[in-house]
Amino acid sequence: MNSSRRIIGLSVLLVALFSFIEKESIAVEIKLNLEDINVISMLSNQIYECRPSSEFMFYVETALVKKHRGANTINASIFVLDRVTGATNLLASENILVPAYKDAISLHHNTSKNDCEKVILHNGDKVLGSAKNTPYCFNKLIKFGSIFRSYKKSKKELLNFKNL
Repeated sequence: MNSSRRIIGLSVLLVALFSFIEKESIAVEIKLNLEDINVISMLSNQIYECRPSSEFMFYVETALVKKHRGANTINASIFVLDRVTGATNLLASENILVPAYKDAISLHHNTSKNDCEKVILHNGDKVLGSAKNTPYCFNKLIKFGSIFRSYKKSKKELLNFKNL
């Protein structure tokens, strides 16, 4: 009986001692090495495959930059995600003028200088440019169906959320 009390008392003491010790968590930011992978060839191969690649996923994130009368300016960023390691990397980022309705005209928009060509997407959105240096041009990557679908979905969620 006496030894069991000692064991219980010692275990309670150890539990109390270790409950006040904080576990340190180290946040490690993992980046993909874009020199090791060829993004354009992977996207080209996905056109002819019936299922997307299980190694990498491409997605678009959007953020509202400015609201204009008849249009909105958003920032769209294209990322690649390594599904095995969880590492992500920015591929392209551009500011885009999104008209509020089909024939809307916005005269006041600032274009940024970068090496990528400014284009009008087939849905009427106009690429304005970005001050960020990215490894790929937005207009080259948006031509691929998986990235364009992700862009449309992200834009719709952003603008519908902001309009509530």
